[in-house]
Amino acid sequence: MAEEKAEVKEESGRKNKLPLKWVIAAAAAVVIVSGGVLGYFLLKPSPAETDPKPISPVKTGKTSSRNGEWSQIIPLESFVVNLNDPGGKRFLKTTIELESSNKGFSEEIQAGKPQIKDAVVMILSGKSLADIQGIEGKISLRKELIIKINTILQKPGIRNLYFTDFYIQ
Repeated sequence: MAEEKAEVKEESGRKNKLPLKWVIAAAAAVVIVSGGVLGYFLLKPSPAETDPKPISPVKTGKTSSRNGEWSQIIPLESFVVNLNDPGGKRFLKTTIELESSNKGFSEEIQAGKPQIKDAVVMILSGKSLADIQGIEGKISLRKELIIKINTILQKPGIRNLYFTDFYIQ
């Protein structure tokens, strides 16, 4: 009798351990598959990254919400310059967009693009970190760039200048 009970306990013990191993293996498989699926969707490149298209200035005529006038926004390329700091270890990356209410503004910007880019690079690289840090520094830089670009254009027409990216490292 005692032997039968020991045998039953031994059999039942084996039965309990075998399914536990299968449960652990199944749970590990679920975790691995879930991690793979999650990694695939997180690391999958977006359609914009897989199909690069050259960025060109785009005319966007839109109505200003302030006074109902037509305006045009022209994006410029990104600018990366070293700042005028001791050691030269800091740099600035910024993207600029210009706004105007002149109808032929896009063509005028395209005609003067080399001069505009040169002026922007010269002004940005002449600034130190202290000059452009904070809101006041960025507003001052915006005003300086508007004045300089308007002097380059045949018909000054920049209403506003927008920094769409502004990174300092």
